[in-house]
Amino acid sequence: MKLPVISATVISCASVFTTPAQAGESSSKTVIVTPPAPECSTRQIQPLFSRYAQTSKTWTLRASHRSFEDAKLQEVDEFDGSLSDVELTVPLSESLQLRVYYPFNTNGDAREVSSGQEVEIDGNGGLLDFPSLTLDWQFKHASSPSDSNMAVYFGLGNVRQNLEGENQVTNRVDRINHRGSMASFGFKMDQQLNNCWTFVGNVGGRYYWDSDDIHPDGGSDKFFLIDASAAFIYAPQDAWIYPMVELVYQGSFDSYSSLQVVPQVIIPVCDHLDVNLGVALGLLDDSPSTDARAQVTLRF
Repeated sequence: MKLPVISATVISCASVFTTPAQAGESSSKTVIVTPPAPECSTRQIQPLFSRYAQTSKTWTLRASHRSFEDAKLQEVDEFDGSLSDVELTVPLSESLQLRVYYPFNTNGDAREVSSGQEVEIDGNGGLLDFPSLTLDWQFKHASSPSDSNMAVYFGLGNVRQNLEGENQVTNRVDRINHRGSMASFGFKMDQQLNNCWTFVGNVGGRYYWDSDDIHPDGGSDKFFLIDASAAFIYAPQDAWIYPMVELVYQGSFDSYSSLQVVPQVIIPVCDHLDVNLGVALGLLDDSPSTDARAQVTLRF
């Protein structure tokens, strides 16, 4: 009496597996699972050289120390030394911000170009960077995560203190960079790329209409230099460390050209503090052979 029930069940199950598919359709369907997009960090991670086009949301203090080898100035070369500087960024509105930059505590050993003798350099001041005020104007705001921010900047700098170079053979002391004025200007852009990568690029220039002993190729005290940099930052959310690579150019394309590649790591200590470590490697003859930098970024 149970046979008809069993037979009916077998026939019913078999019909499920043997029912033909509709014309043009596959009898099986492939399900594609798309992995979720990675969560990315929202903090503005500061490269060593490039600056974001996006206006800073908070007051930001950047302090850095660099140790370099084989830098060149007008009257000295083979300059091995160190330099410290600070930069304060003050947001004025959604589109305007002011940057205050000050270099100090520069020292090291170099070779005097005219005599070939060793010179010891010390003082509070920079090399090609003067104390300066720079105004940034963001004229384009990103309308979506994949859109770009764009800004322009203009700054003025002036020497406030000088460096002293003491000849180690004659003990003669010469002031280096004891006067100078310059103007800087340029364009900035940043954009969020795929997979938590961010691009930050700057291109501009600086014009020195008065300087002393700093022209890298030994020319006039009035000269122009091009500044260009591009940084690529990988910043997933809640990472312990953020890797970055930066390419930096400074020069005039003819008599003086410095090109450096700068691998970096950024350590997010807390919500308001980052530590950035990098080593710049010179790719052209006018570049410092090495330039190690440490930077602390504090957001108020």
